[in-house]
Amino acid sequence: MWAYTVLDWGGYWAWDPVETGSILPWFALLMIIHARARTDSQRNSAIIASPALGMLAGALAIHATLVTRANGVWASVHSFVGNEEGRAYDDPYLRIVQLFDDGAAGLEVAAYSAIMLTLCIAAFWWLVKQQKQLLESTGKTSMLENNRQLALTLLIVTPALGIWIGSTAVTLVGVALMYLLISGDAEKPPATWVFGGVFLMLFASWSWAASLQQAIVGMLLFLGPWLMSAEEEESLLPKLFSDTSIRLKVARAIPWFSAAAFLTLTWLLLAAEIDGTSLAAHEFYGAPILVLAILAITLYSLGKSIDAKRGNGFMVTTLIASLVFAYYSEQFSLPGDPQLMLTDNISRGALAMFMLTWLFVALPPTAKVAFDTTRKVIPKLRADGITAKSNTARLRLIGSHLAHLGLILLLLGHVLTTTLVDRADPSHLITLEKDAPVEFNEYEFTFRETVLWGEEDSEYDYKIGDGFAGFVIEVTKDGEKIDEVTPGILRFGWQTSRSEVDRMIRPSGDMIFILDQQQAEISLSSMMRGEINEVEEIRVTVHDLKGSHLVWAGWSLIMLGGLAAMLSSRPVTSEE
Repeated sequence: MWAYTVLDWGGYWAWDPVETGSILPWFALLMIIHARARTDSQRNSAIIASPALGMLAGALAIHATLVTRANGVWASVHSFVGNEEGRAYDDPYLRIVQLFDDGAAGLEVAAYSAIMLTLCIAAFWWLVKQQKQLLESTGKTSMLENNRQLALTLLIVTPALGIWIGSTAVTLVGVALMYLLISGDAEKPPATWVFGGVFLMLFASWSWAASLQQAIVGMLLFLGPWLMSAEEEESLLPKLFSDTSIRLKVARAIPWFSAAAFLTLTWLLLAAEIDGTSLAAHEFYGAPILVLAILAITLYSLGKSIDAKRGNGFMVTTLIASLVFAYYSEQFSLPGDPQLMLTDNISRGALAMFMLTWLFVALPPTAKVAFDTTRKVIPKLRADGITAKSNTARLRLIGSHLAHLGLILLLLGHVLTTTLVDRADPSHLITLEKDAPVEFNEYEFTFRETVLWGEEDSEYDYKIGDGFAGFVIEVTKDGEKIDEVTPGILRFGWQTSRSEVDRMIRPSGDMIFILDQQQAEISLSSMMRGEINEVEEIRVTVHDLKGSHLVWAGWSLIMLGGLAAMLSSRPVTSEE
């Protein structure tokens, strides 16, 4: 909300490193929330891992602060403090180490790094300890005990591979996952660590940290113990397509795994974005994981209302439809910049149609189950009271359904306002001469006048800065005036300024007006010379964000669902 209303990003999300770093702790918290929703055979292990995930969330929160404070490491509009010349390495964490001797700022960065590393080690130690206790309680032995030579070989080769790749992130996480793997059950290697390592290497190649050859070698290292294990586990895959209850259990487990996958992918992309954000990578590589999560929410909402056979038909039909709509995306009238390419072969419109198909299919069942549950539960809450013990599960159920519906709405808004909008495209920049109307997206914009306010003026409506220079733009449609906006700049002393956005609010979504940065600098100079009224031409960036209200509606439902779940929580009273 702060980015959307205050800053000139042109939307609510831009995958800036500070934004990306700030969202990472939420994925760890998402895994904790969904630990109890996994299948019966895996629920205990997920709950046991939750304290480690809690420590990881704390480490990632410190990491987000580090991204902000360690200037010269990540190219971000918000990072500050540090040595901007410290760019001897392509690895962000080696750059951070370089900053340690940079006086007080270096000491601050070193302190954050120490706290983050301590929490990560504590989380790792917790997982190792719990896994050891589990083996002792079941009378099983680890690979480290059974086949010490192979285990030590894997443990030595893994960091060597990480050094070959040249990524501190891949090296440290790879070694941690490999140690957890070889200290696990020798006969039945923990699938969590096997596939955690596989996806780490896959995502390393997606984030350009590793070449395809390096990623394949890394995946084979983690798959080896699993492929060589003597015990074969019965696969749930056949039952997934024939048993409705199994399908529902798998759907409940997907958010846990998809959150872990999205966390790993997003973190590795962040580590690669030291010289600039790659929105295309976040949107393109994240789409399959999001679609899997959307499918899980859909199947969870449908429950047992459709049998296995119809469920299979539903999934296959949706997949085919999403691919067909993506292929023919040019035939659809999409907002934003659907014709612009996101990758070499995929346009923004194609990716948007792929995502929108799954989201539109998910919306009706998700909305229906949220409405039906609310209608059934509210009378019971009124009768017994929210604090009644009998209503704990009901509140949690309402909370989950509202949050799921909110997530679907938020993602719909995200695709319409972020995936489809290229904020760097020059077509959004418009030059306006005074009193000369210019057509743009079915509207006419006319620069009418300039306003100049000081902090002592009654019109000055800002709690910061000491002056505002605004440019009044009249918005008309079919010859009728419909609104008036005043983008401008806020002055801080006589040296610095900040672009101040304005927006036209419509039922279909907001239209945002941002003063061009060069124009802002010119206006600041004019303001200093007292010549602001003589400005006859301005350049303004306009973003037509149809569907932006869905972001805030979805966000509100997620918060409401979270509140309901929080009210259902009770303090644990047993000593255990």
